[in-house]
Amino acid sequence: MNCLNCGTEMMNYDVTTKQGEISYDTCEKCGSLWLDAGELDKMAFQVEGSIEYCSEEKSGKPDSKPKMCPRCDGSALDAVMFLSYPDVILHRCRNCGGFWLDGGQLNVVDEKLKEIMPVQGKGFSDFVNHVHIPYFSKVVRKRSSQTDFHLDVPPIKGAVEEGSTKDNCPDCAVPLARYRAFSIEFEGCPKCKGTWLYKHELLKLKDQVRHGSLRWMNDEVENVGMASARPSNRNCVKCKTTKMLAVLFGKSAVMVDWCPQCHGIWLEKREFDSIVDYLKNEADEMKPGGIRKEALDEVKRLWEGGSVDRLEELRDAHAAMWALVNASLINHPTLFALLESVRM
Repeated sequence: MNCLNCGTEMMNYDVTTKQGEISYDTCEKCGSLWLDAGELDKMAFQVEGSIEYCSEEKSGKPDSKPKMCPRCDGSALDAVMFLSYPDVILHRCRNCGGFWLDGGQLNVVDEKLKEIMPVQGKGFSDFVNHVHIPYFSKVVRKRSSQTDFHLDVPPIKGAVEEGSTKDNCPDCAVPLARYRAFSIEFEGCPKCKGTWLYKHELLKLKDQVRHGSLRWMNDEVENVGMASARPSNRNCVKCKTTKMLAVLFGKSAVMVDWCPQCHGIWLEKREFDSIVDYLKNEADEMKPGGIRKEALDEVKRLWEGGSVDRLEELRDAHAAMWALVNASLINHPTLFALLESVRM
C-alpha cells in the first residue's frame, strides 16, 4: 500500500498490549493513516459507542483529487464529516468501511472527542503518538506490501454472489452473476459492477437501506421511464436486441438506462448509492405538506390493495405516517420524545 498523499510505501504495525490488539498502516513520511473497519474505534480516544457511524454522511465538499480505497479495487473514498462536524473531514470507503486519515487528523479526532463527550480511555492513539512502549507490549513492523489484501466490491454493498446467469453485461459483455442482498435476488456484473434491476427489486433494495427510512419514497421509482428520454447505446439485458432509453431518475442528475419493452433498469457502478443519497436528501428536505401527500398515497395504495404484498404496503404506509409525525412535531420535542418511546 502506497500513501495516497505522497506515494511513499506505508508501513504496517501490529500492536498488542494488555488492552487489546490493533493493526494499522502508516506513512512514516507524512504521518497519514489507513485504518480498516473497526480500527478507528480502537485507535481514537475511547468513548461510549462507536465513532465510525459518521461514514454515512458525505461532507458535500468535493475533493480536488479523489482518493481511491487501497483495499477495494476501483472504489473511491467518500469525504465524510466526522460525527457530522463539518470542520473535521475524513475519508471512508463505503464498501469495506476503512478510514483514511491525513497526517495529524488522529489528534484532531481526539481533541474533538474530548470536547463533545466523556472520554473513557486513550485507546491506541496514546501508543501511536508517544514513543513510550510498556514492557508488556508487542510490536510487529512490516512493509505494507507484505500484509496487503484486497476485497471484492459487489455491485451493491453487502451483496453476496451466488452463481452465474445466462445474461451478459451490456457494457463489458461478461456473464452477469446472481447476487443476493437483504434476501433479495438481482443480477449484476462482477467486472464493471453494473446492476440489472426490475422496478420491484429496486423498490425492495431501496427499502432496506438507511434503516428503512426511505420506505415511503416510492413515487420516483414507480415513475422511472416516464421522464424525457434519449436513445441509449446499450441493448436490454433481457430483450437482447431492444435498445434501452437513457432517462433521468426523478429530479436527480443520475441517468439510468430503462427498457421500454420489459421495463428493466440498468444502473452503472455506484448509481444505486447515488439514487439512495438523492432520495435521502429529498426526504430530508420535504415539507410536511409533501410528506402528507406521500403518506395519503401510501394509505390509499394499502386500502385499494393494488399489490399482492400487503405486508410491504403496510410497512410503507407505517413509515410514511411516522415521517409525517416527525416533520410535524419537530418544534415539539417533548411530545415527539413521548411518541418515539411508544413506537414499535
